[in-house]
Amino acid sequence: MKTVLVIIPAYNEEKNIKKVIEEVRRLAVPGIVFEQIVICDGGEDDTARIAGAMKVPVIAHPINLGAGAAIQTGLKYA
Repeated sequence: MKTVLVIIPAYNEEKNIKKVIEEVRRLAVPGIVFEQIVICDGGEDDTARIAGAMKVPVIAHPINLGAGAAIQTGLKYA
C-alpha cells in the first residue's frame, strides 16, 4: 500500500481547516493512504485545536515564517 503525505500550511484558517481536512479525506483512493499534517504558521486562532480534534498531526511555528517555511517543515516531518 502506498502512502501520500498531504502537507497543509495554515495561518489563521479556523474557518476553513475542517473543510480542507474533510476534502482530503474524500480523495481516498483504493491502495493509497492519504496522511495529513497541518503546519500552523504562527497563527493566533483555533486552527491547531480543530485539526488536532480531527486526529490530524499539527506542528506549530511560534511565529509566522511564511508558506515556504511551513512546507519545508512538512517535508522535514515526512
